[in-house]
Amino acid sequence: MVTTLLPLVVYLLFYSLNISLFYFHSGVVLKRAYTKKILDILLYIPLLTILELAVYFVLTYLITLLFKKMGYAYYQETFLQRRYLLVTLWRGIYFILYGTGYHFLLSYYQKKEKAFTQTIENEKLKNDLLRAEQDFLRAQINPHLLFNTLSFIKYAAKKNPGEADEAVMRLSGIMGFALDNNTHMIRLTKELEQAENIIGLNQLRFNHQLHISYITQIENKQATIIPIVLLTLIENIFKHGNLMDERYPAEIYIRSTDEYIILQTSNLPAQNSNAVSNNKGLLNISSRLSQTYKEGYEFCHGMTDNLFKVYIKINIRNN
Repeated sequence: MVTTLLPLVVYLLFYSLNISLFYFHSGVVLKRAYTKKILDILLYIPLLTILELAVYFVLTYLITLLFKKMGYAYYQETFLQRRYLLVTLWRGIYFILYGTGYHFLLSYYQKKEKAFTQTIENEKLKNDLLRAEQDFLRAQINPHLLFNTLSFIKYAAKKNPGEADEAVMRLSGIMGFALDNNTHMIRLTKELEQAENIIGLNQLRFNHQLHISYITQIENKQATIIPIVLLTLIENIFKHGNLMDERYPAEIYIRSTDEYIILQTSNLPAQNSNAVSNNKGLLNISSRLSQTYKEGYEFCHGMTDNLFKVYIKINIRNN
């Protein structure tokens, strides 16, 4: 029975020894290469390799001697036979070479996995940042609208209940949009609905005396965009623009095709406006466009003659 089990025991012992050499060289010896010290690479790693090969050689001999004493026929060879020495040495070098290859292959895939994980984390951080900026812009827009609209509704409820009802409906639409829309991208048509609500609310507040040219050309109703961009532009017009001069009506132009979206505004600045020199809304828009669309957009703004103009073109075919 013992003689029958000997081949299996021999196999397991030498298999364990070879695998131990393989993983020791891969996981312990070669780790010193990452210190990037010349002394480690040129001295310690070669010395450790020679040492582990010597230990492997001694352990192989001891196992061989053990089975020779047990009378196992395969190990009746003399230890000092040249063939035995060469075979044992080659086997040790063989597993060291395989361990080296395994080490560098594993390191390569670990680096790729780490780079991939880092990319995923960076994208997640960018998305979180965009969502935070979107929420920040929404928080800026809503209190401003809410305060002005509620003041108007309180006044209109007594003098013109019909306009008060319309203001409540439009404000409800904007608040619902702000609370429910938490996605990274939305359809442009959804933002247009709220743009019309903002324009309508302001016209109600100023008794339809505001001069505004609002033009849309929606050829692609499925076109999507990051939220709040258009609403920020329109809010800026009402915050910083003079819309009472019929010679210079505010202009809002939106167009969407299968290839691009254009958002364009123009308005006469109010005398006390700081729209040109200190407009956080436009800076925020610039940051969000850059993070979302990379190089696939155009964004410019500034004074032309006596009008403040903003132009945004987003290429949506490749986004």
